[in-house]
Amino acid sequence: MLRAGVRWSDLERRARAVAAGPVVRVGVPDGLVPDDLLLHGLVTDSRAVTPGCLFACVRGGSSDGHRFAAAAVAAGAAALLTDRPVDVDAPQLRVPSVRALLGPLGALLAGDPADHLRLVGVTGTNGKTTTSTLVRGVLTAAGECAGVVTTLGARVGDQRRATRLTTPEAPELHALLRWMVDAGATSAVVEASSIALDVGRVDGVHVEVAVFTGFEEDHLDHHGTIEQYWASKALLFTPERADSAVVVVDGPWGRRLADQVRLPVTRVATGPDVDADVRVLGWRTGAEGTSVLVEDDDGRHRITSPLVGRVHVANLAAAWATGRSLGLAPAVVAAGISATAPPAGRNTLLGAPGGPLVVVDYAHTPHALAAALQTARDLTRPGGRVHLVLGARGRRDRYKRQGLGVSARAADEVWLTNEGSHGERPEAIVAELRVGLAGGTGVVHTVLDRREAITAAVEAAGGRDVVLIVGRGHETTMTDDGAPVHFDDAEVAREALDQLLTEQAS
Repeated sequence: MLRAGVRWSDLERRARAVAAGPVVRVGVPDGLVPDDLLLHGLVTDSRAVTPGCLFACVRGGSSDGHRFAAAAVAAGAAALLTDRPVDVDAPQLRVPSVRALLGPLGALLAGDPADHLRLVGVTGTNGKTTTSTLVRGVLTAAGECAGVVTTLGARVGDQRRATRLTTPEAPELHALLRWMVDAGATSAVVEASSIALDVGRVDGVHVEVAVFTGFEEDHLDHHGTIEQYWASKALLFTPERADSAVVVVDGPWGRRLADQVRLPVTRVATGPDVDADVRVLGWRTGAEGTSVLVEDDDGRHRITSPLVGRVHVANLAAAWATGRSLGLAPAVVAAGISATAPPAGRNTLLGAPGGPLVVVDYAHTPHALAAALQTARDLTRPGGRVHLVLGARGRRDRYKRQGLGVSARAADEVWLTNEGSHGERPEAIVAELRVGLAGGTGVVHTVLDRREAITAAVEAAGGRDVVLIVGRGHETTMTDDGAPVHFDDAEVAREALDQLLTEQAS
């Protein structure tokens, strides 16, 4: 849908209202901008410029958008948002920080779509995508047309859009919310990563409920320290960004957040010894799904879900608490959870007659891997073994590789392999994983070719065994030294299972 443009005067008014310093017009005769100057959208990539847009010159870690200002104007940008002088003949609005204005101005140029939606924000180290998907299911069961933005992309109704980042840059996020509103959405769930919160990608978004799924070390290559990582997560839980909070308090970081937040808080616990408003009294999981008994102020309630694995108990409880915080009836919340299909790459199960059960999961932190291995062990048949296909992403979070190796000791057989080296030596990555595996009792193989590793693990496993493939989950491309290439863990595992069937039939 083509939207009417935003007048320069309205843009300038919004900028002055939120900027932490002076806002100055530049490059306009007599300091004035004609009333008929209308702006259509906010763009941060000069290659994505559309006629009449405002081009934001964002300073990044490896590039500076001010260098591409002239190219953006040549491609049709009507004006520039800058924070340093640029010698380009075009109207400019110079502000103290371009990045700090992306959210508020992106919202304005998209028609402030967040104001028309009932919003839920979800953050945490693990479980964000699953919990966001469950909450969307709950909202749908309540009769809402609900959108969702997660690591898997954006969705509203039967429409989908791919996204490059877990939480898109602010202008793209507001454009997605506008797309949802135009498609009839009345609510939306947004997965908020720590980096997104840190750099302002969710600025201009106020949620009814902010959800915290749990916490462990991750992304320290960006944040530097675990304290800063936690502080970035905590940014979502302020009165300026949220009306209320749902916090999983199984760990000390969640309890600390619940104690410090200046919002009404619903505490969620899966263990018996933690003070909470929503408590898990019992659970059962298997290949057919998961059943959880929760207790809140209204009594005890049984939740059933097709999600597989004990790791999802906290996600199910958090989704339950979120639905209840939104004022929905227990029966509606339970129905929404029960009807929600598992997200791609989150304990995805594959099998073949006579062959092993294959589990494909996104687990890429030590705690998530430990939980995935527990689930794999639960799914083995009597006497069965767990075969783990494990790698680590290159150029990212080197500090956690040994921790992944330590968690991997719980497997009976480990196949160390490449997960996408991004220019780093795969041999060096695997060597760091091996350090953590030292002292374990399992058999360890090194097969750097990921396809060969998955195939070998499936071929080595018996009918009572489980093959757990972790790290990439839903991803369908992998990057080593050059451009990304197609690679889907589930697809490769299915091919290996099909080959087993062929061999059995011959």
